[in-house]
Amino acid sequence: MHLILEILEAGSMNEAVRLHLSERKKIKDLFLVVIKSVNIKENRRLLSSLIQFVSNLCYGTGKFRTMLRSENPSDFFGNLTLVLHSTSDQEQDKQKNSDRIVLK
Repeated sequence: MHLILEILEAGSMNEAVRLHLSERKKIKDLFLVVIKSVNIKENRRLLSSLIQFVSNLCYGTGKFRTMLRSENPSDFFGNLTLVLHSTSDQEQDKQKNSDRIVLK
């Protein structure tokens, strides 16, 4: 899953690809479902790629931002707040710590 998101993240930096993807409602639905269901502490790299991908889609003239605004903002920002709070947790394992830094 992470490899797919890395490919999408890289592709979304291209304006034509970004415009095409940001028009798709299923991309928004996929983002919302994944961000709500993923265990944050175990999937920080995945969430980092997901957030970067979504951030790329919000850039430009695509509909993605508008579609996200149509969702309940407290749910959306609540999930992002959980992700941000997880970056401040103390971790002993070096790999987990590097994943936390990437996500932050």
